This record gives sequence, C-alpha cells and structure tokens, in this order.
Amino acid sequence: MNFDYEGGMALVSEVVISDLVEPSIVHGVHGADGVSQWKCFARRSDLHGDWEAIEWAALPPNGISGEHVHTRTEELYFIVSGAGIMIIDEREYPVRSGDLILNGLGTRHGLRNVGSETLTWIVIEVLGPTTAAMLSEYQQQFEC
Repeated sequence: MNFDYEGGMALVSEVVISDLVEPSIVHGVHGADGVSQWKCFARRSDLHGDWEAIEWAALPPNGISGEHVHTRTEELYFIVSGAGIMIIDEREYPVRSGDLILNGLGTRHGLRNVGSETLTWIVIEVLGPTTAAMLSEYQQQFEC
C-alpha cells in the first residue's frame, strides 16, 4: 500500500488493497476434514496499530474450520453470508450473515457450516496486549 503524508495524516493513494481473486484452497483447516478457501487481505506490515491480519474465509455446506486456540491474538469474525455454528470453549452458538463474533485471547474456537450455501466471513485478528507491548518495545530498540 502506498501512503503519502500530509500534516501527519496518512493519505492512501490506492483504495483497493486486496480482492478475492485467486483465494487459496485449504485442505484440513485447523485439523478438520474437507476443503475451505482463504485469502489474507493485509498483514501486520501493511497495517498501522496492533493489527495482526485481515482475512477472508469460506466453508462449503457441511464444511468445518477445526477448533483451535490463539495465544497471542484475538479474532473478530464478521459473517458475510451463510449460516453456521460457532464453537467457543465447547459451547455452540448459531451464527448467520450480519453477526459479529469475538474469539477472545486464549479461547478455543471453531466454526461449522450448517446451511445450504457457502459460509463466508471476514477475520480481523488483533494482537493481545502482551504481544503488542513486546513488539512495540522490540521496534523501539531499532529506531534512531
């Protein structure tokens, strides 16, 4: 992404920084059977603040994103289309298009598509406070 700075403000010279052209095909996401799709829109190096990544993901009907834990980041899932079951710390929650889910730091979470259409969602992954502080301290060591 190209930035111009004016008065301390970043002016983005490109509006679209990513798209869904050629998403990755993922087999066995987080240990589950089956196939899903995934695309990273932006990573930490492209973002300002304590962001880890912004991603897009999709599960076909009956698809599963296996349960897993993040120890240094938390995630927000925004359901774009479809219907599913979000599993957080062994509890099941029905989710559908328009829902926003917080997978807090250290929670065990997974997602199943229980609908008849593809389940798609945006993932906003943010660094936890300890990791953010450590990275900030590390970066300050190398600033002149």
